[in-house]
Amino acid sequence: MVPFAVYLFAGVAVLMVVLVLAWVGPRLFSAPGVRVGPDRETTNLEVYRDEMTQLAVDYQCGRISSESLEEARAELNRRLLDDTSESVASARRMRAPVRAVGIAVMFLVPALAGGLYLNVGNINALNIVADGEKKEQDFYRQLKEHLQHNPRDARAWVILGRYEMGSDRFQEAAKAFEAGIDASPKVANDATVLCELAEAIGMAQGGLFKGRPRELVEKALTLAPDNALVLEMAGGAAYEARDYASAAMYWKTLRSQIPTDSQAYQQISIAIARIEAEASATQPDETTALSTAAP
Repeated sequence: MVPFAVYLFAGVAVLMVVLVLAWVGPRLFSAPGVRVGPDRETTNLEVYRDEMTQLAVDYQCGRISSESLEEARAELNRRLLDDTSESVASARRMRAPVRAVGIAVMFLVPALAGGLYLNVGNINALNIVADGEKKEQDFYRQLKEHLQHNPRDARAWVILGRYEMGSDRFQEAAKAFEAGIDASPKVANDATVLCELAEAIGMAQGGLFKGRPRELVEKALTLAPDNALVLEMAGGAAYEARDYASAAMYWKTLRSQIPTDSQAYQQISIAIARIEAEASATQPDETTALSTAAP
């Protein structure tokens, strides 16, 4: 069965080709050379008017008779008609190759684009993506079936929680982490899992650490005070609670574990600077506490 992504890709590709041709097509069929015909007609009309005016002057001056005037006018009309017909035919002859080029381009662009993709692109890429999504869905289904038969598999619950977090299903992730903690004392004392549970609950309640998430982070701190994830979340929880001194201490401890030439070091330094600025603006007495926080 052809996956929906293939149909979507094909539809978008066809739409893009149609839009390009709709923009380019009219310009291909209206080349500047077609304007030569009308310009020549304008010149012929001006000459015709001049000659007719000169004939009228000659007649009034007695240089030509009325019969000669009528014959000359008839000759001018015949010449003008011949010149006009020739200009139209010339314009049509010039337009013909332009139209042929336009038609050729209209057909060649889609054909060349399709051939180039078949030779350079990966026609199986969408199938690979679809297969990857199917395997992921199969893994998710098998994991849940496994847990139905093995509800005490704490690590499987943790894996499920991480999968749910990756899918932004925070409440389901929190339930999975809770089940893993309940199933194993070892997992219940895993600082990383406690922080993951705190994050899931916090995201489920709008990205706030207040309440249970902060309690979990504090417990994780007692278990692994030097854990990078624990320090990061502890600093975030303290900052949310406007405990700037503690936030600066946690993040400075975290920064000491990061290479000084890394982007992460620069980012956390910016965060610490922001904490110190806010602390000095709202609670000037905390400046001393921040300056003596861990480096």
